[in-house]
Amino acid sequence: MAAGAWIFYNKGRKNLCNGGINLGTGTFRMALFTSASNAGTVTLSTYGSLTPEVTNANGYTTLGVTLTGVTWTAGASAKQMRFNCSAKFWSANAGSIASIKFAVIYTSGASAGAKKLVCASQLSTAQFTITSGNRLTITPAATGIFNLAG
Repeated sequence: MAAGAWIFYNKGRKNLCNGGINLGTGTFRMALFTSASNAGTVTLSTYGSLTPEVTNANGYTTLGVTLTGVTWTAGASAKQMRFNCSAKFWSANAGSIASIKFAVIYTSGASAGAKKLVCASQLSTAQFTITSGNRLTITPAATGIFNLAG
């Protein structure tokens, strides 16, 4: 299954440009959302505005996982900057992780309103389930999650 490209939330773009999101020192998380979610709506701005997240059970924890290996470095040319991270995964155990359709990257924060949305990817055209004993891995493309080019 091929995931869709990462799409920016409108407010996420604004926060990147005005310093509300710091790609160099910020802490980022990736969470999974269901097919009934509004995660594909680019006008959302905070984690608290998202509905509904995948159920907290069987290897999935509400709020998702912290991104590791986060880099903000030169891209393919000197005029590019690339945001990237290590692959993230969820392993279903003692039951399935059901109704998955979207992955969302957001900033970590103390409250739902402080958790600013950055971008989202539609992982499939229809919802899917990770059955017990299996794993979902989300690996950013070789070109990163996104590039800013001059």
